[in-house]
Amino acid sequence: MPKASWHLDRRTFLRGAGLSLTLPWLEAMAHGNQPAAARPKRFCAIFFGNGVALPGRNRPEFQDWHWFPHTDGANYRLTRSLEPLAPHRRDMTIFGGLSHPTSRLLVGHNTVDVWLTGADIRVNLQNSISIDQAIARRFGSATRIPSLVLSSHGGVGTKSRSTTISFDSQGRAIPAESVPRRIFERLFEPPTAGDRAARARALASGRRRVDFLLEDSRSLRNNLGRPDQQRLDEFLQSLSEVESRLVRSEAWLGRALPQVNRGAINLDVSPRGPTDYIRTMLNLIVLAFETDTTRVAAYQMCAEDGVGICDRFPSILGFGGGHHGLSHGPLGPWARYDRYLAEQFAYFLGRLGAIREGNDRLLDNTMALFGSGTSTTHNARNYPTILAGGRNLGLRHGRFIKQQNERPLGDLFVTMLHRYDIPVRSFADNAGEFSEILARV
Repeated sequence: MPKASWHLDRRTFLRGAGLSLTLPWLEAMAHGNQPAAARPKRFCAIFFGNGVALPGRNRPEFQDWHWFPHTDGANYRLTRSLEPLAPHRRDMTIFGGLSHPTSRLLVGHNTVDVWLTGADIRVNLQNSISIDQAIARRFGSATRIPSLVLSSHGGVGTKSRSTTISFDSQGRAIPAESVPRRIFERLFEPPTAGDRAARARALASGRRRVDFLLEDSRSLRNNLGRPDQQRLDEFLQSLSEVESRLVRSEAWLGRALPQVNRGAINLDVSPRGPTDYIRTMLNLIVLAFETDTTRVAAYQMCAEDGVGICDRFPSILGFGGGHHGLSHGPLGPWARYDRYLAEQFAYFLGRLGAIREGNDRLLDNTMALFGSGTSTTHNARNYPTILAGGRNLGLRHGRFIKQQNERPLGDLFVTMLHRYDIPVRSFADNAGEFSEILARV
């Protein structure tokens, strides 16, 4: 007997425990004393937009202000653009010739969305999970905060001009936080007894409502065609993730927060003072790692294409214009701003290196990725990329590794994921692994 046609009105709701939730659009609607191996493994990604200054060989700036070193291997010489990172030479690897193959023909600004995902967004801008979130799925249950998602502008922005670099398992942009005081309070400020009780009631109520919605929507599934069932399954996956977050929050609600010295970090900063602001954001990441409040962080230091207040950073600092404008202007100011950004990453590595964990440093248990999704303003190839730290995760540093033929950045990502004991066979459009960065056993 043929199945009767069945139509859903767009105003159809799932109803549970007094909560109404509109369905998605469907076709039917038309630690220090631990041994090194046992210490927490951390990951941080720091992104800057608009690429870097790469003067040609015939330009007078080539020798001193080309972002990439001029010779590869262990005896490379840092140009002035990366000179601030000289103290960390033994703890980092510079890469040349990496990119995401499916993104190479994109306008360079679009690659902010795929820097950590490698997704093919050429047709419909559909993204996939970012590497920070893949790592957070592995370690997130061990910490109060599964991951820190930060940016200087905050929010998500728009597709292809995102103000976040983190994307969930469905490829949805994760809103970034940008206000240091609020970030600190979420990480370390204990709630009052009344707030805690109210929070517990809200979490329990939220979980009951999600349970009702899941049950209601599953009963709806049999009346849908296959395309709508697929869309509904994605919706159910989202609800399940919400439920998991509620369960996590309930489990952590009664646990004591780490004791930190509020006065040791400057929370009275804003992006109108770029250096203090950036370093406070970096200090928050370090503090969250040190206290094991989270093990994963992503920070969009500078957005792409003139988006957000961070575009004004170089103008505020006296470099002569906005970040996007610098990338289209004379090479000198742009290259000097590259150096400024390298100084901030050097500061971050210095902070990680100064914190002891037993006989090691926090840096030894942290991989820190620094880079951009475009080499120069509109060229989505040869990404400026530095990977630092992670000695106890089996990394070997101290070189500039230059690929003669472009190599998928996904190769590096797969190798990194394996060092976090995440047994993926592939990530994005990788072609293999990146064994060159692994320590010899």
